[in-house]
Amino acid sequence: LKRLYEDLLKDGAKSKTIAKKYKVSPSQISKLRAVFVEALDKLEGLDKLVKVPQSDKTICMDETFLKIENGPIYIIVATGYKTHKILGLKVSKSRKEKDMREVFDEAEKNTKKPISNVISYGWGATQKMTKNLGREITHVIHKHKKPYKKVVVRHYFYTKTHRITLEIGIKNDLFKKRGRRVFYYAIFKTPLNQLAPKKRGRPKGSKNKSKSKKKSVKIKKPGKRGLLKVFYNGKRGYVNVDPYRLTLRFSKNMDPKLIAVLKELFELFFRKTFQNNVGEGSNSVLQSLLKFCGPKTISSFEDKIRAFVMIRNQPELLLKVRIDRNVRDTLISCNLITPELAHLMNQGCTLEIK
Repeated sequence: LKRLYEDLLKDGAKSKTIAKKYKVSPSQISKLRAVFVEALDKLEGLDKLVKVPQSDKTICMDETFLKIENGPIYIIVATGYKTHKILGLKVSKSRKEKDMREVFDEAEKNTKKPISNVISYGWGATQKMTKNLGREITHVIHKHKKPYKKVVVRHYFYTKTHRITLEIGIKNDLFKKRGRRVFYYAIFKTPLNQLAPKKRGRPKGSKNKSKSKKKSVKIKKPGKRGLLKVFYNGKRGYVNVDPYRLTLRFSKNMDPKLIAVLKELFELFFRKTFQNNVGEGSNSVLQSLLKFCGPKTISSFEDKIRAFVMIRNQPELLLKVRIDRNVRDTLISCNLITPELAHLMNQGCTLEIK
């Protein structure tokens, strides 16, 4: 039974595959999964994905979707970059800013220290969530579209009156090899208490003013817009990278905040490329291996996924769960191996095959 549940929950094999391996029906396997989820909920509860707060300060956020009868539902996960454990999870019909914030808050409850870095792809709700946290944080964005080699880093910090955004454009292999690398950066200030918008339309009395010659003004071309605008509108900077000696060297007049941000990211990505492969890997496992039977509602999906995640995060829970259920004798007789059979015989059990 322990082997069966390891295949079913820890390794995430399909119900049909397990049924064929253990010579039972797929419906029996689905029922055993449902019973296990209920027993785990009674023993530990499904609200806590990890028993002990983890050491992660960086999380990877990603979303995937599954199709059910009432339409698609989204699985939003936050995975620890260091431990690779899923720290935050939500199953929802939407993936708006509030949904991302709930997953972020759950992940932060499962870490020892506040989260300082978020890695994600370019979904707008995740960008809004990190921007509106109201505290210092770094957001690394690697978009899932061309050009794949470009990464945008946004570091938010605050004064009493303004939110300051330091935006850095880099290539995804910035820290992979030794050499002189180029990056682009820009700084934006946004007042925390923005002024009320002006009334629409022409101001009263402006039509009666005396006509005067307007000064000729050169038409400025609008700059690039979108996520990658910093590569075209930002200032250029250079850094000497040595990932083998773990050193970064900048020019003397470089912004100290920018240096601090890149050094912190260097500790995470030296000799690596910038990618959200940790978060994407967690979601691909959930999407490909979990084939659910039974009622397909958001709550039932979330309970089953949380049970699966808890076993992956804490395999020792398999030994603690006890299930009171009758099973067919073929499940035992067809799957006993010699050491297990010898152990049962020593305990005084007898096996009769009719």
